[in-house]
Amino acid sequence: MSTALVLPAELTIYAVGALRAAWLDWLDACVAAGEPATAAVDAHAVAEVDAAGVQLIAALARSAGQRGLAWQLADPSPVLRLALAALGCERLADNLTPPSAP
Repeated sequence: MSTALVLPAELTIYAVGALRAAWLDWLDACVAAGEPATAAVDAHAVAEVDAAGVQLIAALARSAGQRGLAWQLADPSPVLRLALAALGCERLADNLTPPSAP
């Protein structure tokens, strides 16, 4: 899908509940679109993030892999990079490919 998901400025416990369903719908639209098979997420605008926000990003990455999509977290903001590092989740900023089928 050519349209990246743009993360909002606030990724905190107060916002993630409303974001989850929309993000899963976006992943399903990526799968339906077919090519390219990458879930591209633009994270440049994240200004406030907590553990719940990082958890939602991790869930999105996992859901992308379960749908056979590669994961790309593009341009994570400095705030997001610090939060990922603090929680030991730096790998979420890597471009990941889905696990190969057995």
